[in-house]
Amino acid sequence: MNTVRIMQTLLLLTTLWSALLDPMSGAAQGGDRIYLNAVLEETSKGKASYYRELTGREDGHFMARTYAMDGSLKCEGSYADKALRIEDGVFTFYHPNGKVESTGRYMMGLKTGIWLRYDKWGRDLAEKVYDPEPLKDILYTRAEVMPEYPGGEHAMVEYLRGRVQDTDGVRMKGKATASFVVEKDGTVTQVQLDEGMGEPFDERMVDALEGSPKWSPGTDQGRPVRVQMRVPVKF
Repeated sequence: MNTVRIMQTLLLLTTLWSALLDPMSGAAQGGDRIYLNAVLEETSKGKASYYRELTGREDGHFMARTYAMDGSLKCEGSYADKALRIEDGVFTFYHPNGKVESTGRYMMGLKTGIWLRYDKWGRDLAEKVYDPEPLKDILYTRAEVMPEYPGGEHAMVEYLRGRVQDTDGVRMKGKATASFVVEKDGTVTQVQLDEGMGEPFDERMVDALEGSPKWSPGTDQGRPVRVQMRVPVKF
């Protein structure tokens, strides 16, 4: 009898120790709810049509389920990030009656490959094939998080002023507006002046932007994206 109690105690201690070592273990039992609107975008509880809960970890991914507000399962799958914004791996979506609606794979937030689809009675529908490649290089004009020069806007203006001043050290006066693309890795490309001050200023401005330090890239749904920027600068 004492041996059984000792084994039970050891098992309890092992479980508690594992919970302390794994910060996700508590979240796997329910976790905080993330409230979502009808198109599965984050919103407040009062405006929510769905909610998402973390259910655990698997192979470095965050597993989660999304429910309708009445508790019926909407979808389940794995995410690349703890915030549960970037789908990555196998996902299954469900009809309101609980039957599978579709199942397939995401790759860093984008559907990829063959997705199997079913009607609400479980009968096969035509498959859908997704190719994420064309979407990888889509150019945003407005991202969820916009790109930022190291140190912010003031640091960028000071950098440009230092690079385009006249060779005799006299600061030029005027205004210029530049357009360019901040790539996913933070580099600046496709620089052009929409409003310049004439040569040699314009050439120096373009050279300065092309040679600028890497920016913090823009992101959308947690993924780095290419963003078109248009920046006016006073000199």
